[in-house]
Amino acid sequence: MKKAVAVALLIFMLVPLAACSKTLSGSVTVKEWLDKKGEGTDFTLTVKVVELVNPYYARVEDATGSVLLFGLWENGEPKAFEEKGVAVGDTIVIKNPVYNVYEGNVEMKEAALAEKK
Repeated sequence: MKKAVAVALLIFMLVPLAACSKTLSGSVTVKEWLDKKGEGTDFTLTVKVVELVNPYYARVEDATGSVLLFGLWENGEPKAFEEKGVAVGDTIVIKNPVYNVYEGNVEMKEAALAEKK
């Protein structure tokens, strides 16, 4: 009985650790992206543009939170939202935004536009 309890306790403790160690993949939320600090190489976020702060900064959100998005990158260069045909109210799918360690949980950068809905 003690062994069964010990094994169950061990499994109970290891499952959350394994879940925490995974990097982002597939479709993720803003909260998941913030929690993992953008760690991953094959994921997308579907967000709504709620404010264009300037040509290169936009506040985007989903049901779990909001963040600033610094441009929509193409060939290593940020592009203005207007240049990519993105306006307030648009829902966009972005892929692999980088977590800006200097701005903390405020900013996504180097994100590429995957789709505009």
